[in-house]
Amino acid sequence: MANRKRIPSETQKQVLLKSRRRCCLCFWLNGIDDVVKGQIAHLDQDSSNSSFENLAFLCFEHHDEYDSRPNVSKGLQQPEVTQWRDELYKEMEYRFRSVRERKVEVSIVRFEPVEHRKTFRLVFRLKNVGQATIVNATLSIRLPQNVTANSPRKQTRRKSSDSFINMGLDLSGFEMQEIFGFHECTEDFFEPGGRVATYDMHAINQGLLPDHSLEITGLGFRSDEFQDGTDLCLEYRVDANDMDPQRGTVSRQIPTGLEWVLQDPEKYGLPRNITLEELEAKIDESADDQPRPNIEEDF
Repeated sequence: MANRKRIPSETQKQVLLKSRRRCCLCFWLNGIDDVVKGQIAHLDQDSSNSSFENLAFLCFEHHDEYDSRPNVSKGLQQPEVTQWRDELYKEMEYRFRSVRERKVEVSIVRFEPVEHRKTFRLVFRLKNVGQATIVNATLSIRLPQNVTANSPRKQTRRKSSDSFINMGLDLSGFEMQEIFGFHECTEDFFEPGGRVATYDMHAINQGLLPDHSLEITGLGFRSDEFQDGTDLCLEYRVDANDMDPQRGTVSRQIPTGLEWVLQDPEKYGLPRNITLEELEAKIDESADDQPRPNIEEDF
């Protein structure tokens, strides 16, 4: 045929991927759910019309039958084949779509007071709630004006001499820097050239399995600039391999009074799961054999 045009390679690829090389007529009429050898048919039998909507992958036998259908008999009709093709596409999409879903949740787990509550930092949880491993994830937090990416240090310091003592190195007095944590940079994620704190899982070469989570500590807050009992809201974005960027907002109420003790009860020699009511009762206990929790220095 003089007017026959070659189907563009990109269109051919779409048809083959959508059909998974199944013949829609074999699939629905004969119950054959196998990859077959075949050709791409023009549904209107106009070989110059190579639009995606006008094409269907058919086995050799059904392609010959369709192209040679007689006008007077009830052979394969265009609306019928088009319907079976569309139904096949839906079936293949349903069958293969959910197994590779990637999705994460970000939350604020707790507040960590530092320097007798002059400053505090946050503990975030990044959880994989999808069905595929999250690889090379990066958590980005939009930094408000009075928040830093640098996490305030707790009182206890770890000396580098502890790690290098067997190497004969005198590094006493040198404080080890945090290798993993948030780092401040400028990105256009939330606003042009905005301040962003990023935590990069590339650094630890870690993948996050489905239904697993990772706790991340960081950011620096001055307590005199954030009132107890108010809601702290932060915008975030998560990027990872083979996953569209996911954005959202996390919020949590800043603790008040003794609620700060519940953020890290073991620091005060208390059980990890102690409730506020149990803590208040323990403080009110006046018996000599029930010592009060040592929290006066912070509260």
